Amino acid sequence: MRILIKRILIFMIIPALGFIFLSILYVKRDVYQDFGKHKNYSWKYFFQSLGDISTKKLLQNPPNYNSFIFGSSRSTGLYACYGQEKIKDAKFFHYANWNETIGGVHAKLKFLDARGYKLDNIFIYIDSDNSFKEDGRGSQHDHYLLTGQNKYIWYFKHYWGYMSTMDWDKLKILFGFPVSGEIFPNWESDPVTNDHSHICTDSVLKHYGNTRTDQAHLELIDSLKRTGFLYARPAAQSYLAKQISPYEVETLNSIKGILVKHQAKYHIIITPLYDQMKFHPADRKILEYVFGSNLHDFSGINVFTNEPGNYPDRKHFLPYVSKAIMDTVLQ
Repeated sequence: MRILIKRILIFMIIPALGFIFLSILYVKRDVYQDFGKHKNYSWKYFFQSLGDISTKKLLQNPPNYNSFIFGSSRSTGLYACYGQEKIKDAKFFHYANWNETIGGVHAKLKFLDARGYKLDNIFIYIDSDNSFKEDGRGSQHDHYLLTGQNKYIWYFKHYWGYMSTMDWDKLKILFGFPVSGEIFPNWESDPVTNDHSHICTDSVLKHYGNTRTDQAHLELIDSLKRTGFLYARPAAQSYLAKQISPYEVETLNSIKGILVKHQAKYHIIITPLYDQMKFHPADRKILEYVFGSNLHDFSGINVFTNEPGNYPDRKHFLPYVSKAIMDTVLQ
């Protein structure tokens, strides 16, 4: 009987010690950048939330920003450093999130307003396929100061989400071995503007407006057309079903209230997506009623969406499109 109990205890203790060891490595590696301060908060691993990382970076930087960019991953092509060149005395911070909803934008604006930031210049990307999903409510993966979650519960969610989905790549991360591929995009972000996937330099700004016409890009687009990935769109304009709910109308009006309170110069931009779909006329009317001439609609069939080469992954458009959009709305 004693031998049996001893074997059971060994059977239980060894895995427990292993789990404790991995937990210590988890805290040491700090894969979500939850513990202590870091030199630069950038999207390093695929499972990180851009909104969470960006909020941590904002809190570590001096609170002297007065201009902000909001939106989904598509907004990462809208360079904050270029906005600072275009707008006098603007100090931009790029405050985006993956699959950002209108509620996520609202939460970030409320957070900035409560913290005493100036909101002088605002760019908000609205997507016809993401912004109004699930009543437009913000992501629960965002920073706990935005979602209202308990700080320590939030840390535990990060921990349990990582440990309960442990795979070979995540194990390699804990032990400090190199990883690559989809799990390790390892983006660098500008330490000041939080521009994503690049550091702001004169060279970056010089090439910002360049279209992709190199041979490798053209061959890629031709291949994607042949396989049907870049499918042919209907010649006639198509419209989405109605999607803006009464709750979302309240959210939109609250966003407008914050912007008016700060006397912000703001631009609400409906992004040009590959599917060339436009908002339902009733939804478009709501957006126009709330934001008036500050609404800029680049959806549907136009010079940007007609060019398949602008959408090598079919979800995002090339950065030069965002530059052209900023130039247009600032005229």
